[in-house]
Amino acid sequence: MLDHSHSTMAEGTDVGIIGGLAVAVWFLILDTIAGHPFQTPSLLGQVVLFGEARPDTNRLVFGAILVYTAFHFAVFALLGMGLVVLVHWAVRDSVVRYALLPVFLVFEVMFYGLLEVFSERTNTLFPFWAVVTANTLAALCMGIYLWVRHPDFRRSIQDIPLGDAPR
Repeated sequence: MLDHSHSTMAEGTDVGIIGGLAVAVWFLILDTIAGHPFQTPSLLGQVVLFGEARPDTNRLVFGAILVYTAFHFAVFALLGMGLVVLVHWAVRDSVVRYALLPVFLVFEVMFYGLLEVFSERTNTLFPFWAVVTANTLAALCMGIYLWVRHPDFRRSIQDIPLGDAPR
């Protein structure tokens, strides 16, 4: 039976925060190793939200860091809510599980594609491997949380394996 004892919005926000933290921590580690902690949200805030074609890479723009961080977590909260709805739906209808892989693949390439559109400068600032790794970490963290939180989803996979007809 589906667990309706929790709010999709609240759980989705939790899922989004988990994914957003995974990405933020990954880039904080990369930035710190490179000697420039918080450079990623500074640059993304400048490019994505402030529309700067040539972001200032020599200093941190505090306003860009704050605004981008809020934007980052808001987007992840919305993504988390969508994933929770999808998991709840997949428990009721096994065919919906086929949507999980395309959602993951779109998630993987969407952000990198947006970076390509916003500025050619971001090509060198955010290599493909770093973005794919960040998105994979986020997907794994969110997926593990949802897997643990939804025993009905796990049972539905055992009862009706992917590709099997509903009984």
